[in-house]
Amino acid sequence: MMKNLLKRLNNIEEYLLAFLLPFMCLVIFVSTFLRFTNVFVITWAEELARYCMIWILFVGISAAAKKGEHFCVTAFTLLMPKTVQRILIVVRIFLMTGFTLFVGRFCIVILKNQMMMGQITPSLKWPMWLMYTAVLIGCVAMLIRYTVHGISDLRSNKKQ
Repeated sequence: MMKNLLKRLNNIEEYLLAFLLPFMCLVIFVSTFLRFTNVFVITWAEELARYCMIWILFVGISAAAKKGEHFCVTAFTLLMPKTVQRILIVVRIFLMTGFTLFVGRFCIVILKNQMMMGQITPSLKWPMWLMYTAVLIGCVAMLIRYTVHGISDLRSNKKQ
């Protein structure tokens, strides 16, 4: 079941990133071209590109966590005895879990307030909570990724 969930998460991340980045570039290119040729100005293009970038960022943190590509100092941990390495892996799991839960909790508070107040984006007139959902989705996905990655690290460290 967990492998099926991770496979679906992989697919969603890859499709979102593969769509959003070219889409963002296309919107900016078309907007810039139309503005410099004096055809007309797309007033909402910059805002749409900004929100695409936010979604790319928070989906991307999960994609990076999938491969364990966030910043870490492996040379330091490799010099430690296996017992200390296992302790450091557990500490990393707890720190990342704490961080994602902390950010996720405050994101939920912000989302509730935005839904209650009906805040909308300036140009697009979309509900602002849609933009902040990227933070929550990124944190939940990163929590899943780091938990799975940490358990995998513990298992591989135990075998060595």
